[in-house]
Parts: sequence; structure tokens; C-alpha cells
Amino acid sequence: MIWHIYLLEQRIREAFLRDAFPEYEQPELRRLARALRSLPWLPRAVFHLIRFEDMSYEEIAAQLGISVRRVEIEFGRAIGLIVRSRGRQERKGW
Repeated sequence: MIWHIYLLEQRIREAFLRDAFPEYEQPELRRLARALRSLPWLPRAVFHLIRFEDMSYEEIAAQLGISVRRVEIEFGRAIGLIVRSRGRQERKGW
């Protein structure tokens, strides 16, 4: 159920970000930036902490007050949402 809510939230955010990031000349970078920005808050927070802050799952779980398993789930969802978003943007010609 939560997956469907995440997908809906991401599509709504994508609609507002369609013309965002004109400073990126390469379309693939723009798609990636829009995909990252359109993530729902928890998957985005987990993804950011893992990829950009180089934190462990245990550190993230302690910081966000969630279980390690929840961190794993949300990171997987973030990756899935990013892949879907990039594909959707490419099909729509963004």
C-alpha cells in the first residue's frame, strides 16, 4: 500500500519539476536531479544519508528513529523510484 502512495507522491512532484534544473545541459543529469528531488521524504532522506553522507544503516536507523530493516527497505524503494522516474521522464521526452 505504501508503495502506491510513494508512486503517486513522486508523480505529483515530478509534474512540478518538469522544467527544473535548466543549468544541467545533459538531459540524463536533469532526469536524475528531478528523480532525486521528487522522492518522498523518507526514501530521499535514507538515500541522501547513505550516498552523500556515507553513513551506515545502523547510524541512519539511530538518527531517524527507525529499524535497520526499515532503512534497507526505504533505500531499496528509493532506488526503485529513481529508476522508474528516469524511465518515465525519458518516455515523456523531458
